[in-house]
Amino acid sequence: TPFEWHDKIFKYADKIGITCFSTPFDKTAVDLLESLNTPIYKIASFEITDLELLEYIASNKKPIILSTGMANLNEIKEAIKTINSKKNNNIILLHCVSGYPSPISEINLKTIRDLREKFNLHVGLSDHTLTNIASTVSVAYGSCLIEKHFKLNNKLKTPDDKFSLLPNQLSNLCEDTKSAWLSLGK
Repeated sequence: TPFEWHDKIFKYADKIGITCFSTPFDKTAVDLLESLNTPIYKIASFEITDLELLEYIASNKKPIILSTGMANLNEIKEAIKTINSKKNNNIILLHCVSGYPSPISEINLKTIRDLREKFNLHVGLSDHTLTNIASTVSVAYGSCLIEKHFKLNNKLKTPDDKFSLLPNQLSNLCEDTKSAWLSLGK
């Protein structure tokens, strides 16, 4: 997303009551987001091994959503250790299959539970499948956050439009995941 769009997007999101944050890919993007008072950072799978960037982000002491799609267990461990070294322990891991779109047969939702047990952190799902099934089922495995791409309509063609949700599908995702969570009981 071009830097010059951010200010307008953040202001509009604030106006309509949406929490807005962005994924930085270098230190200049972190500085931009800090100037906009971003409340949280999302680290893309491709950046999980950029320990210098993670350290820079973590030093801001804000929550971090860390996508794991491109990382092995040792790389995830090193990323968490780097973030923790800046006294930042507010991390949510995202189980992610970095396929665009991801075949449902490759999602392996059991990894959510495994990541939670290995790292003692909250874990969510970055879902690039073509339906809402994986996201909904992920709740039963303890997913606390769902990341899904979104589009306003089918008119604009973007790199992620083939696996992005339309407004009614996003609404269904919200309803279905909430119902899945409620169905778990106590």
